[in-house]
Amino acid sequence: MKRLVGLSVLVVVAFALVGKAALQEREVTLRFKFPVNQVRTYEQQVSGEIAMTMRVLGEEAPFMISVQGKMTETERIESVDKEGVATLVTTVKGRIKTEVTGLPAGVEVPPEQDIPPVETRFKVTPLGKVLEVETKLPEKTEKEPSFPFPSDFAMPQMQGLTWQGLLFPENPVKVGDTWDISTKIDFKLEDRTVEIEIKGKARLVGFEKVDGRECAVIEATTEIPDFGELVRAVPIPEAKGKVRARTEGQANSKIWFDINEGLIARNETSVDMTMNFSFSLPTGQSISMSMQGTFKSEERLTKVSQGEAKK
Repeated sequence: MKRLVGLSVLVVVAFALVGKAALQEREVTLRFKFPVNQVRTYEQQVSGEIAMTMRVLGEEAPFMISVQGKMTETERIESVDKEGVATLVTTVKGRIKTEVTGLPAGVEVPPEQDIPPVETRFKVTPLGKVLEVETKLPEKTEKEPSFPFPSDFAMPQMQGLTWQGLLFPENPVKVGDTWDISTKIDFKLEDRTVEIEIKGKARLVGFEKVDGRECAVIEATTEIPDFGELVRAVPIPEAKGKVRARTEGQANSKIWFDINEGLIARNETSVDMTMNFSFSLPTGQSISMSMQGTFKSEERLTKVSQGEAKK
């Protein structure tokens, strides 16, 4: 009996090893698919810790910010041209909770506020290369923040640039293969166009099922590009001052890509970044901030539907 049990265990182990070897040797061609008028809805949860130092009139004031947020992103495939380049329109909105400790007197941050809808139009190839980005800034409301925090300027740009943040190689890949995902993107913001360079690497690490979807599991590491030019491109009336900013950092993502449907089913990302920000007032005074933050986000596909053709 013991010998039979031992043989059974060996058989199970042998089948497991054969199955694992087969998965490692499996080759897949990764491509995004763009059915016209399809609408994809994603739910995203974000959290972060930010250490900031504000400098006003020669005085420094350090403080901490904790953020928790929920966002919804809809992605509508508007059209696809003869070369397979798709025009996508995404809309991101949500709500964020903020806790601040050590804030200087006179500066207020709402504990909870809505993130106004940010609409972005992309031109994307089946390999995921973003050829062009155009963001429509949210309309101004009567209630404006008492102080222009860096996130107020960076949020639309960061949302607009991310899309899926992934490039696919021309050739099929198998588990363990790596490829370059570095790219340059032309970002249109009203009457200005800014070129942003993104550098990164990706690796196929395995295959899993997510909500019944057969997915390739990909790990990606990218350098956070300098959003300074984009921040400066945000139209601000001269009477309110001028803004300067510089960012850097790194993002690490684990992505579940639905091989059959050609879309991302899940995305977990962690980001470490720094940002230096200054705001010059018309009075000649200036306010500057340095920020070091760690952020985590988890995005999951919740709905795929067919929208009506746009007339």
